[in-house]
Amino acid sequence: MRKRRAVTTAVPWQEFKQGFFSPRLRNHRKKILSKFVLNNFFIACVCVSLISIYWGACYGTDRYFFKVKNIVVLQDAPSNTSVQSISAIIPSLLASVPGTWHIYNATSFHRKFGTTNSTEIDRKIVDLIYDERYWLALNVKPNATDTLYNSLISQDANSEFNSSIFFESVFESGRDPSSVKSTILPLMQQLEVRLQKYYVKEYLPSLMSNITSNDRDLNINMENWAIAGQLLFTYNDYRPFADRILMAPLQVGLIYCILLTVLQLSLYGKLHGEMARVLKPKHILIYRLLISWATYFLLSIGFCTVSAIFRIDFTPAFGRGGFVVYWMSTWLVMMAVGGANENVLSLVIAYCPPYLSIWLMTWIILNISASFYPMVLNNEFYRYGYIMPIHNAVDIYKVIFLNLTKRKMGRNYGILVAWVALNTSLMPFCMKFAGKKMQKNAMQAAEAAVAAATQRASRPAEANTDKNNNPPGN
Repeated sequence: MRKRRAVTTAVPWQEFKQGFFSPRLRNHRKKILSKFVLNNFFIACVCVSLISIYWGACYGTDRYFFKVKNIVVLQDAPSNTSVQSISAIIPSLLASVPGTWHIYNATSFHRKFGTTNSTEIDRKIVDLIYDERYWLALNVKPNATDTLYNSLISQDANSEFNSSIFFESVFESGRDPSSVKSTILPLMQQLEVRLQKYYVKEYLPSLMSNITSNDRDLNINMENWAIAGQLLFTYNDYRPFADRILMAPLQVGLIYCILLTVLQLSLYGKLHGEMARVLKPKHILIYRLLISWATYFLLSIGFCTVSAIFRIDFTPAFGRGGFVVYWMSTWLVMMAVGGANENVLSLVIAYCPPYLSIWLMTWIILNISASFYPMVLNNEFYRYGYIMPIHNAVDIYKVIFLNLTKRKMGRNYGILVAWVALNTSLMPFCMKFAGKKMQKNAMQAAEAAVAAATQRASRPAEANTDKNNNPPGN
């Protein structure tokens, strides 16, 4: 009796898992190496091109000090014409101090700004800093030299000279918490050091010589002379940045604001797809806008509540209504950045899903690079930031939390509203292009699935053919 020969069905080698170094995976290894090289080259290009934008906002700061505008007002004018004013040397000293310094005496300041007396000058200087016309101000008040001179020749123990009363430096650290005290205020401190050195080494010896030569019998008040040996400025910060918790909503918190708008889009993604199949184009647009804006409304109050939990003060500029202003402003910011995210990400997901993170990185970096640091210390390239949503959000939040000038708020809100209008007008086109591409992708996926199913169905038929061609016992 003849033995039956076992029949085996031919199975492609791809059905079996292989070792990584199998000769059959040679082409796969080449593909992996090629993809590895190309992907890392692309990531390196992204790092250099995108992340460099943020690094560049902090680079070469000293090259842009010439854009930092400051003001110096010299009100001091000695009654004794034989005595030189303490502040007379300041214009010469400023030639070696970085920055653009606008120098006025009392007369020229009256003519320029319409003041009439010293009290009005003092008030106007503070207003100029508050209105952000200048970053720093030095106000040398009247009678500084006369007070010094009289203290040296008077025997009254209470007549000592206190320079800090006459030399007032005005600034607002809240205008830019990260840069004013660390980078801009040191310009004024450089001037103080130079004036102090001149005062001790040249001015006081010259003044002593002048006093003794005019009246050899004059008794010098040595105690007041010792007290007068220091010349210091008073630094008045009219809008101080004193609470470190404010860094959260003013900087990193705004990055989270952008990310939250992406989160809501991803959570609604499946539902949006279902509704797109059952709603007319006009109604799907209305549905998307309403669901997004309503979600941003609730997200914004949750976002703002976190600041309230940590006891951030909302009252400096708008009193008890400060929280509502903060909430409504945050809602507008979310609509501005979220609308851009929805439009762009819908196209990215349809055409090139792997690059979703590239858009998100680009959008965040472009916003924060021109928002977290003062434009005055950056290259002109960063002036694009004036139209970015986050830059305008930072300006609004500084008013709410630090009571800075409100003169820019109209422009800030106007730009945010313009972003919402632009995003809304572009949404129908983005949805149309993305929808067509998604349909095309779905059709291609369905065709591929059918082809794969057909191929799998043909394999049993091939096996049966082999059995018929090789019956048992052959």
